[in-house]
Amino acid sequence: MNSSLLMILLLIVLMYFMMVRPQKKRQEKQKELLASIKPGDEVVTIGGLHAKVVSVSEDHKTVALDADGSFLTYEMSAVRTVEPIKTDEELVENHVDDDTTEEVDVVSETEQLIDSADENGAKAAEKQEDK
Repeated sequence: MNSSLLMILLLIVLMYFMMVRPQKKRQEKQKELLASIKPGDEVVTIGGLHAKVVSVSEDHKTVALDADGSFLTYEMSAVRTVEPIKTDEELVENHVDDDTTEEVDVVSETEQLIDSADENGAKAAEKQEDK
């Protein structure tokens, strides 16, 4: 009888550490995230909308977002992630890196297309000569 009571107690303790405690940690982290939102932050909503925070209303628990010129108001609980404001230096670094890699990819793809077109043209010319 004591061993079955001990097993039930052990199961309850295990469920607490496996289910309840991690959920509380996630809720606390989300609460801190929502409290840290300020105008200028980039956010992603639970619906997948990427936008910039225009204003935050603590009274109504809402946040006004600018999504490429469309101003929308959401409940704060609809915000999934927050990206902090990027400095001008970070923007320049990211922009330069992104542009360079895109140029290289486009040039290499263009060269591959030209090479394959030349090969196809040569094969077509050979077939024409054979006839």
